[in-house]
Amino acid sequence: MVLRDCNRGMVHWPEEDRNLPVDVELQGEEIFLYFKGYKFQDSRFVSEIDFYDKQQGMIVTLAEVVMKRNPAFPDSPYPWMGVCDVKEVLRVVQRQNDVRVSVAMELPFMKEGDEETHFFGIIRNLSAGGIFMETREALKEDDIVRFHYRFDKKDRELKLVVVWVKTNDRGTYGYGLRFLRMSSGEESEVRNHVFRLIFEHAKKRKKDE
Repeated sequence: MVLRDCNRGMVHWPEEDRNLPVDVELQGEEIFLYFKGYKFQDSRFVSEIDFYDKQQGMIVTLAEVVMKRNPAFPDSPYPWMGVCDVKEVLRVVQRQNDVRVSVAMELPFMKEGDEETHFFGIIRNLSAGGIFMETREALKEDDIVRFHYRFDKKDRELKLVVVWVKTNDRGTYGYGLRFLRMSSGEESEVRNHVFRLIFEHAKKRKKDE
């Protein structure tokens, strides 16, 4: 089984420039995809499908899908389902690397040092590996900062190190920061939050089409 712990995916719909978010169910060696909406028909197709695996990261695959009506509908909210057969793993984006999502999260931060400094920053993109932040606070490489956020059910204090610095002509600074010493639970919550936002953005784009 290619997947270990996955309940979400993205189907790159063949013959159309559409990306469809799907719910994923694993049953033994079988993978089932669940589609919201009614504009489908019984069919068989091959497509790229991205699976967001909580343990491994984003797994990009080439898969064959057999579409059929969901026999559990209307008790299930999904009128259509697909039986998915992964033919090839094209690539794996490791969980701590570049699965990123654009955000605009303004939060209070604290810089560690002989005297703690408090400031506000805006997180512009987020991944399980780190963030890109904009702020008026002057930082330097290797500075350590902390912030609090509730990614899931528990408030977390996360620590980061400044990896690189970028200045601009708006009087602000841009910083690439890497998370430090995250527990597996913290990393999992951040990663799941990233995947959740990716799905929300995809659904919004689909709704706006």
